[in-house]
Amino acid sequence: MNNIDPTLCKPGPALAIPTQTLGAILALDLGTTTGWAMRGHDGLITSGTASFRPRRFDGGGMRYLRFVNWLTELDQLAGPIATIWFEEAYRM
Repeated sequence: MNNIDPTLCKPGPALAIPTQTLGAILALDLGTTTGWAMRGHDGLITSGTASFRPRRFDGGGMRYLRFVNWLTELDQLAGPIATIWFEEAYRM
């Protein structure tokens, strides 16, 4: 049985993404395991996943700190990130 509310599955409006930007474009699918895709200023697209699963002795803010450090590293490696797109997630 499908328990998904069909009103939540409608496609959103089409987004016009400029072909020329001053920096990289980063798209995120947020979660404990975050999916990501980045188009660099040279047009090259890379993607992957990053895990922010809490470790055994982690405090409450360590997941956030690891995420911020990961974003900072991406920004340094890919040049300036001009735009970040992300999926708005709802907890059901």
